Amino acid sequence: MQRAAMLGASTSYSSTLGPSTVRGCRNCFQPARRRTCVPPRASGGQPNPQPDDEPPKTPTNALEATIRRKQRELETTIRELGMEALDERLQSATQMPANPPYRLSTLIAESVPQGRAVLVFEVARPSPETTSAELAELAKAYVSRGGAAAMAVRTDSDATPSGLRDLFSVQQAVPRVPVLARDWLIHPLQVCEIKEAGAAGALGIINQVTGRGTGVMSSFSAALGLDAPVEVVNAREVEQLAKQGVVFYAINVAVGLSVAVPGFANRIAHGLLGELPFGAISLVGVRSLEEAAAARRSGADALLVKAELLQSYGTDVGALGNALQYAVTLDD
Repeated sequence: MQRAAMLGASTSYSSTLGPSTVRGCRNCFQPARRRTCVPPRASGGQPNPQPDDEPPKTPTNALEATIRRKQRELETTIRELGMEALDERLQSATQMPANPPYRLSTLIAESVPQGRAVLVFEVARPSPETTSAELAELAKAYVSRGGAAAMAVRTDSDATPSGLRDLFSVQQAVPRVPVLARDWLIHPLQVCEIKEAGAAGALGIINQVTGRGTGVMSSFSAALGLDAPVEVVNAREVEQLAKQGVVFYAINVAVGLSVAVPGFANRIAHGLLGELPFGAISLVGVRSLEEAAAARRSGADALLVKAELLQSYGTDVGALGNALQYAVTLDD
């Protein structure tokens, strides 16, 4: 399939997408040409996310291996479905957009004027033996005692054998909070499946992966009624995506900022938050209380509290909640 077929597709946020756009969406299978997942640096070796910087070349890494695996999985699914059925499924999905009663974007819009950051907990199975029912009980505790305002459930096959069933279980357990699917998204068919599972949004569109198809993925998600933050790693991406109408950005969620240099992620996140267009929404991934505090001070609207941080507290969810609230509370 040719990714060039996507270029004529509409990238504006719209409640409906025409047949030509859907045909472009179905060809949104090939990810971008090989891209690095490391943010640009200045000549002195310090992080410097400027629009004119290009990320350096890097060898094949875990992200690239993951995306290749997702490609193979999608190839099988699309082959079994057939292109005509794929067209029909994409088109019908836009004709019946989701209307989740609780949305992350709405929650952020209500919380930010009050000076509160929205905490989104990344829910993942602590061990392979964990069941969907046990994950649902954990989600309940995160909401009632941990201070979670929304959930992002890992649904990739590498994280769970149950896929979207985990998301459904969590959604049933915490019906009054937004529940997003957390996956690696490279094709609109995945967004359709997430919408059909009843999620309030999709987390996993990465500009470094989908390239010029990012606008289509973003607008397609919006047409289905889902919140779908787009992950960025430098200011140039922000500038390009803003021109395409993207308004919801993710930083340090899956790629780009996990570098073993003290303070590196915090400095890059701070710089990118300053580059976002007026009125944009931001979601910043954090793996420690220090990162949470730094992201909040830099102006992040919402924080994705990564599973690694959550699981480090074990069953002491109350202590986790207290520590997070202390970290993200801004002094007057």
